[in-house]
Amino acid sequence: MRSLAAEFGPKGVKVNAVCPGYVDTPMTEKNVKNVVAKTGRSSGDARKAMEEMNPQKRFLKPEEVAAAALPLLDPACSKNGEAIDL
Repeated sequence: MRSLAAEFGPKGVKVNAVCPGYVDTPMTEKNVKNVVAKTGRSSGDARKAMEEMNPQKRFLKPEEVAAAALPLLDPACSKNGEAIDL
């Protein structure tokens, strides 16, 4: 992010990234099913293992990711070159 921000910042382009862990979406549910199919774990065990990988120890809600991203769209936002971990 910093390299891109340094390159494109002078041209008026801001470059930031929102880096969520697992989010409670259909894509994550598909990943749970893949873990179940490949490991034989139960769906609950697969979900718990994936939740443990997130700092919050749970799946994030899509609204939480949006809440982190929306301020970056404000023209008054001065963040550039940031990677925001969720």
